[in-house]
Amino acid sequence: MRSLAATIPVGNRASRRSALLWFAPLQAVAAFTVLAIASGGQMLRTWLLGALLWILGLPLLVSLEAGLLAMILFEPFRGLIRRAQFLFLEYASEDPIHVLTPIVTIFALAALLRSRRLSIFHGAPLAASVSILALIYLLEIFNPLQGGLAVGLSGALFMLPPLVWFYFGQSVSEKFVTRTLQVVIVLGLVTSLYGLYQLLAGYPAFEQYWIDNTEFYESISVGHVQRALATFSSAEEWGRYAEVGAIAAFGFLAGTKKMKARIGWFVCGAALFASVLLTGERTAVFGSMVGVATLILIGARSLPAVALRAGVLLLPILLVIVFVAPPSDEEMWSKDESETVSTLLSHTQRGTLKPAEEESFQIRLENWKYLLTDVIPYRPLGMGLGAGSLGRARFSNDGDLPPIDSFILIVAITSGIPAALLFVFILGRATWLSWRMARGDENNPRLATLKRIAAALMPALILNSIFGLTFTLYSVAPIAWLLIGWIGAESLRAKQAQIAPAIEHFEI
Repeated sequence: MRSLAATIPVGNRASRRSALLWFAPLQAVAAFTVLAIASGGQMLRTWLLGALLWILGLPLLVSLEAGLLAMILFEPFRGLIRRAQFLFLEYASEDPIHVLTPIVTIFALAALLRSRRLSIFHGAPLAASVSILALIYLLEIFNPLQGGLAVGLSGALFMLPPLVWFYFGQSVSEKFVTRTLQVVIVLGLVTSLYGLYQLLAGYPAFEQYWIDNTEFYESISVGHVQRALATFSSAEEWGRYAEVGAIAAFGFLAGTKKMKARIGWFVCGAALFASVLLTGERTAVFGSMVGVATLILIGARSLPAVALRAGVLLLPILLVIVFVAPPSDEEMWSKDESETVSTLLSHTQRGTLKPAEEESFQIRLENWKYLLTDVIPYRPLGMGLGAGSLGRARFSNDGDLPPIDSFILIVAITSGIPAALLFVFILGRATWLSWRMARGDENNPRLATLKRIAAALMPALILNSIFGLTFTLYSVAPIAWLLIGWIGAESLRAKQAQIAPAIEHFEI
């Protein structure tokens, strides 16, 4: 009896000690939170960013896909969160928020390497090509021509972490890629509602403070109004994100037979396309058109059907070009500051109907001519990974390059002509693989729908890479590389599925 009674207090003391072990850290966190709020400024930002990093990294303990989903949910709001910091901070061009997802991406890559080893770098179609491109990027960080290591690291933040998502795309399931596109659609609608609020009600004070102080963003002005950014870091990013969502929504529309689902997907696609128009980003408009047109053409079962559908698509376009006059530049400038929506729609309409006559397009062509004739030929192996980014302007006095507005040219300038050709090859090969998969018979309707959406997104990504910076946009570039990685892995799985019956027959 005495020994039994002696054991009871011991158990109680252990349970109390265990409770205290949990209670003490929570108390420390609460105390430091109060201190950070009271102190404000840099301490509060450090505490909030640390907590955000913990929230993004914790799902990796569950699974790789959970960690990727956390980053996918965060990226569309990175710009808004960054601007919200100026509620308690003064403006600064450098912001540690931009290193959060690269850090989590490194941890995710380490977890993937632990399970898949080095096979991720060469085991599937496109893997070897992407790995060579990644190696070139790594070497270009140390290129002395860009002006210093800080410039190279700055450029790496834009280009390397998104590329790592290619390897994630090889490892995730078809269900996860489908869920990712559906999340893009939902977040595209939510963020676009905030963009519409900015257009109609104006920017909140903390966002207007950022706009008034930020550097190198002259294109935010259209006539007498400012573009909306929604929750993103730029109008271009909002336009590309809504573009991807619109193409995906119309793809799900084509892949379902239920009337209610069709109506829902159509409403989502139409709303996102309207959001693309409100961004004033003409490249996103053309990308959306190319993606939807590809969806329609892929659905044809024969060449005559393809020709018929192409004719049906071209006819209204020709009629609009012939009979609809674009608004003049003076008409856009005649609108006052309160006519935000109509000004941006006029800007979009003018650039869509007469793109070659736009002054901005002519300036872009002049810049490209200068880069192709006077810059790239004299630096055929690149000027460093940060040469085409804002890092060179901020960390180096030798930031004399004009606005580039083409990711392919950025790769040529930063990493050399061979890297640019390799990137073009990756895009072309991924497009070919996606089209070949989309045309095959598929017993799984959901997988067939996803393949058609992938095949429709690739031409849009090519267009956006020629006339835009899609593969450096925070929320869009990871999804693009994820999709390319999934296309390569899925094409390998489809090939293995075709070969397996023949092997079994030979063995019998």
